[in-house]
Amino acid sequence: MKKSIYFTILCAVILTLLSCKNEVKTGTEPVFDLAEAKAAIEERVDLFEEALNSKDSIGLANCYTTNAKFMQPNAEAVEGRANIQKLFGMWMKGPMLHIRINTVEVWGNENMLVAENTWTFINQSGKTVDKGKSLEIYNKEDGVWKLHRDCYNSDMPLAK
Repeated sequence: MKKSIYFTILCAVILTLLSCKNEVKTGTEPVFDLAEAKAAIEERVDLFEEALNSKDSIGLANCYTTNAKFMQPNAEAVEGRANIQKLFGMWMKGPMLHIRINTVEVWGNENMLVAENTWTFINQSGKTVDKGKSLEIYNKEDGVWKLHRDCYNSDMPLAK
């Protein structure tokens, strides 16, 4: 009699465990760390600054995903890394201003991050000639966070 009660209890426990739909966590799953992601974005911003300030249109374009969009004020969006490289290459033929970018905040998850930045353009004599803010969407491409959407505008009044 005792054997049949134990057998019934054991069967009930096994059936209960098998019918559970919850995943058992093993503790080995990677955990998304937003502070670590922000540090990775700040490293990417440093690469962007360095490429722009050294007139490296290829390095700059490589900061973007292959199907990125660069959305500058008063112009249509430029789509695709190759077209973004062409645009920056045209800009870099003339005198370039020095850019400084400050990452204000980063939010998102392991699939997509959004960065809010402030930026300043400084001329060769050290004078601020433009400043503003940007929102950037980052996606991972080949395991690296890259700009997927880049939109910015100026805080300065329109030139008259």
